[in-house]
Amino acid sequence: MGRHGGNARNPADEQHAIEWIFTILGEPVPQGRFEDILKDGSVLCRFMNKIRPDLLPKFSASEQSAKQRENISLFSKACTNIGIPDTDLFQTIDLYEGKDMGSVANCLARLGGVLQQQRPDLPVHGPKLSEAQARQFTAAQEAAGKMHY
Repeated sequence: MGRHGGNARNPADEQHAIEWIFTILGEPVPQGRFEDILKDGSVLCRFMNKIRPDLLPKFSASEQSAKQRENISLFSKACTNIGIPDTDLFQTIDLYEGKDMGSVANCLARLGGVLQQQRPDLPVHGPKLSEAQARQFTAAQEAAGKMHY
């Protein structure tokens, strides 16, 4: 929902996301607000490098606004490459300016769900994604279904 409207914030989800990220990074969980911890994008980029080092080019730990926004954008592109749909991504402004932190938390939950499939060795965050259930129909069943339309 990130690009189509605001997501409600859930402090428990935000805290779990921070704990998940820093557990995987192998670092102490910092104190502070969700948006302040993630704002410059460097934590997200370090996290992505830890889980998929092949997806992210060099990023910057700069104080410059443009570099921080670029970090956030690099993280979003890496999420796309992992398989997160555009509808579950957040815009740079959502995080950088704190416009829609619910979308940021939602994206991290979706990333956690994807990683449960791709990296089952990692700690769990977010709901597990459902698996496609392919259905096979006989020609007679398909024909019967078409008769109703």
